[in-house]
Amino acid sequence: MQTQYPFLLFSAFASVFYASEVLAATCTATPECASLGYKYSKEECPRGGLKCPTGDGYYCPTPRPKCNIGDIFYTDNTCVAASNHDSSKTVLGIVVYVTDGGEHGQIMAPWTVDKNGEQGGSGDGLYWSAGGDVSELPNLTSAAEAETDFNSCRNTSIIVAAGSVLSYPAAWAARKYAPTTETAGKWCLPAAGVLRNIQKNWTVIDMAVSKVGDANIGASWFWSSSEYSISRAWIAYPRTGVFVDSNKYSFASYVLPVMEF
Repeated sequence: MQTQYPFLLFSAFASVFYASEVLAATCTATPECASLGYKYSKEECPRGGLKCPTGDGYYCPTPRPKCNIGDIFYTDNTCVAASNHDSSKTVLGIVVYVTDGGEHGQIMAPWTVDKNGEQGGSGDGLYWSAGGDVSELPNLTSAAEAETDFNSCRNTSIIVAAGSVLSYPAAWAARKYAPTTETAGKWCLPAAGVLRNIQKNWTVIDMAVSKVGDANIGASWFWSSSEYSISRAWIAYPRTGVFVDSNKYSFASYVLPVMEF
């Protein structure tokens, strides 16, 4: 009986060695979430989704569609072409600038706002500032340079941090706009590049505005959040395509809030 022990020990060792070899041969790398269908972010799954067990991706059967300029954007974070407007939904704005193939971008309110951030600001326009330069903002001294500025919300945050509503009424008016409680504090004065994009795509944007907002919105001057100099900032007139710099504290222009999505 004693002579069987070495054989049994050898057999057990061989079995363990063989099993480890099999496991090593069949083991593969963990698949990427995207390759398994978990290719969306949480924000792209407004109706809920399933999170990837090995990463941050989500799978959702009805993902938020990618947006195009001129689409109507709703409070449920969906967007559709103006021709397919769903009147049963609450409109948040019109898509005016897109990045990442339409996954992100900026929307504009389909109406102007007054000094209190109230919808459809009737009456006179607002001054950009009471005077002076916002030191943290770059001075963009050519139209070509200004057109590259898409930092609407970054600019606005810098401006409102620089002074009160009396010092910078246009930026504060945009920041005060809050059509929903969820978007309060997220609205901004559009950067010059965004305003210019609105001008260049005015035909399709105007089509959407005519369905859900102020049909005369294009016949106004609008402030950007981009500075030209210590005394001037960039403004645009959507219908005519005129894009120039103007005096920040002697020219009253209108405010058209935008928000990132």
